[in-house]
Amino acid sequence: MSNILVTGAGGFIGSHLTEYLVKQGHKVKAFVRYNSRNFWGWLEKSEYIDDIEIYSGDIR
Repeated sequence: MSNILVTGAGGFIGSHLTEYLVKQGHKVKAFVRYNSRNFWGWLEKSEYIDDIEIYSGDIR
């Protein structure tokens, strides 16, 4: 089991990668772009949401 950080985890590809890694038994930290509504994109509807640590911010 590895600790993995996924950037862009709120997007289509990032969210699917995040779910895949959780299914494989990894501990995943997901980084999503900050927005004022605290919306996590595609991760909002993930069945693995309780197993993912989500951080929001802007790395620009």
